[in-house]
Amino acid sequence: MEKITVKIKEREKLYDVLIGSSIAASIAEFVRKRHKNKKIVVVTDNNLKKLCQKTILNALKPLNPLLISIPTGESSKSREMKEKIEDKLLEKKYGRDTVIITFGGGVIGDLTGFVASTFDRGIPLIHVPTTLLAMVDSSIGGKTAVNTKHGKNLIGTTYQPDAVFADLDFLDTLPNNEFINGMAEIIKIAATSDKALFEFIEKNNGKILDRDKAALIYVIKRAIELKRDVVEKDEKESGLRQILNFGHTIGHALENYHNYKKKHGHCISIGLVIESKIANLIGKLSNNEAKRIETLLNNFNLPVTVEKNIGINKIMEIMEIDKKARNQRPRFIILEKIGKIKSEKSNFSFEVDENIVRKAVELYIANDTNFYT
Repeated sequence: MEKITVKIKEREKLYDVLIGSSIAASIAEFVRKRHKNKKIVVVTDNNLKKLCQKTILNALKPLNPLLISIPTGESSKSREMKEKIEDKLLEKKYGRDTVIITFGGGVIGDLTGFVASTFDRGIPLIHVPTTLLAMVDSSIGGKTAVNTKHGKNLIGTTYQPDAVFADLDFLDTLPNNEFINGMAEIIKIAATSDKALFEFIEKNNGKILDRDKAALIYVIKRAIELKRDVVEKDEKESGLRQILNFGHTIGHALENYHNYKKKHGHCISIGLVIESKIANLIGKLSNNEAKRIETLLNNFNLPVTVEKNIGINKIMEIMEIDKKARNQRPRFIILEKIGKIKSEKSNFSFEVDENIVRKAVELYIANDTNFYT
C-alpha cells in the first residue's frame, strides 16, 4: 500500500492518503484505533449503495454504522440535500461523537465534507473515493461545497479529512466515461506542474486506458503528490493553489450553462483547451504546446470543442460570478509552457481582455451539433 502524507502547517493538521487494493479492512482498523467508541455514519449515493454495503459497511459492521444514501448526480450537491442529511443525523441524535465517511465521487465528497465541517461545528471526516476524479482531486485538499443556481461551489468550506483511502479495485468496474472524466484533472495538474508526468501520460496513454495497474499507480500517486505539494503551501487558495484552477474558469461556466448535466471532467477538458488557447493568443504559450494539450485530451476521448450554438454571452456572464472572479472580472491561469505557469509575486491568476476570451471560445466551436455527454 502506498502512503502520501499531507501536512497543513498553519493548523498543525496531518493526514494520510492511502493508495492500494482491497483496503476496506484498513478503513475499519483506522476507525477502531483513531475513533474508538464513536458513532459511524457512511454517506453514499443510490447507485453505489450495494457496493458500499458489500465493502465498507461489511467491514464496519461490528461498529454498527448508519448508512445514508442520497440520489445520484450533481443535483444532490445542494443546500437542500445538506439540510436533509443534517436533519437525519439530528433526528437520530448523532452529535460530536460522530465520524462521517464518504463513499463515492466528487459530489458525495464535497457535499458530505461540507456537512462534516459544520455539523456540531465540525466532526471527523474520512474520504473513500470511488472514482478516478475523486481519488486525484476532490478528496485531496479539504475543499467542500454545494452548488447554487448562480454557480458551482459558491458555498462551502475548507475542511481537511482525517484520512483518504483510495482503493484501486473500484476503478476496475468504473464505466469508461467516468474513468476518462478523471483523466482531465490528472492532465491538468501535469500541464501546470510536472512536465515529466505529462510526457509519461503522452507515452503511456494506451496502458492507462487499458487500466494497467503499474501505470495507474504511477499517475495517481504522482497527481496526488503534486496536489499535496500545492495544498501544503496554500490551503486557502490565497496564492499558489490558484494554479489548480487551470481550465476551471471556462469549465465551471460550461457546467453551469448546462445545468450540471455534463460531466465535470468533460467540461474541464474543454476548459483546458480554451484556456491554453487564451495563453497562446496573448503570446505566452507556443502553438506546439497548446496543440500537445489538445492532442492528449483527444487521445483520451475527452471533448475539446463546445456545441455549435453555444451562448457565448451567457458563458461570459456566468464567469463574472465565478468564485475566482474579482470585481466581476473573470481570472485565468496562464500557462507559459507545459509544467510552468505565469506568476507575479503571489498572483497566479490574471484578467484577460474579454475579446481574447471570446475569440478563444469561438475557435473551439464544433462544426456540427454533436456534443459531449
